[in-house]
Amino acid sequence: MDAEKIKKIISEGENAWVEFKRCGNGIESDVYETVCAFANHFGGIILCGVLDDGRINGIPEKSVISLKKNFVSVLSNPDLFFPPLMIEPESVEIDGKIIFFIQVPSSSDLHTYKKVIYDRIFESDVKVTATTKIAEMYIRKQNIFTEKKVFKYATINELESAAIEKCRQLAVLKATICSCSLRRSIFLISSLWKESKL
Repeated sequence: MDAEKIKKIISEGENAWVEFKRCGNGIESDVYETVCAFANHFGGIILCGVLDDGRINGIPEKSVISLKKNFVSVLSNPDLFFPPLMIEPESVEIDGKIIFFIQVPSSSDLHTYKKVIYDRIFESDVKVTATTKIAEMYIRKQNIFTEKKVFKYATINELESAAIEKCRQLAVLKATICSCSLRRSIFLISSLWKESKL
């Protein structure tokens, strides 16, 4: 990310999609809570090394690599962050100080940090415990992401051949199945297609 673009983000202050974190001595739990909340909501940007008032305090240069490793380790550890997320902080130098730019995408999954669900409400990361609120979060995600949505009346003839071929190529690259010579319907059933139990 370009330093000038980050300065503009900082000048506009925190909001529902932007959060500043001090991170002077390390990455604290509240950073992971915000990652979880952003992933569960509509995504967002975390700037580590920036105070709430927008002043840049930076991250100690000698700590940059270890903090990045720790951040990635926590997000990829299913005992801490579930399901795991693959996000790497980007180091950016602004006015001689290093900050982390962390872009958190909105996720199709519902994530937990230390077995707690967080959501983003205005500028706050909120613990969600009520089953009705959790159900609302699942419903919100189903309306945005379609990879887990059941299309009850869809038939195989409505699928794009080019998209199926692309999936076939990716499956070969990942060596999940030997899909080179499979017919379209068999390939879908063996690797992509799921029938609803409804």
